[in-house]
Amino acid sequence: MVYVLTGGPGFGKTLLAEKLAEKGYRIGQETARALIEEEQKRNGEILPWRNSLELERRVMEARIQFLEETPEEEIAFADRGLPDQAAFSYYKGKAVSDSLTFAIKNHRYATTVFITPPWKEIYQTDAVRKETFDEACRIHECVVKAYRENGYRLVELPKVAVEERLQFVLDYVATRSE
Repeated sequence: MVYVLTGGPGFGKTLLAEKLAEKGYRIGQETARALIEEEQKRNGEILPWRNSLELERRVMEARIQFLEETPEEEIAFADRGLPDQAAFSYYKGKAVSDSLTFAIKNHRYATTVFITPPWKEIYQTDAVRKETFDEACRIHECVVKAYRENGYRLVELPKVAVEERLQFVLDYVATRSE
């Protein structure tokens, strides 16, 4: 059972995923960010502005691999999921590729998806996250659309300290069955 943590960039997903990992949960890393950071360090080509199709393919394969390697009886979390890739296509005004559409349909997460709302007070840019806060909010709207279109139920996380968000997620998962 893989639950997705999603939302616009910079709204607290990765820190929450790190806290879940500290509690012993298996975490599917934010593959796109890790790949972009790696490619930037080595001046590589697999970057959104150089080879977006190869980036999409590699991120998609890593996300599918995480889903397939996680036992069904285990509770795990993914820092973003396959529908996030569709959301970024929407944001860029591009059609979602057939391979991504197929992957989203055939590789499913838990029905409940935890979404971090826009939160200006914690938002920061960096070497990979270059979007303004307004752009991050537009991406967030695309994320909401992508998950809803694919039949997921979004549960908005409260704007509270990460430890409280962690407890919110753990309490929610403990009291419900997917």
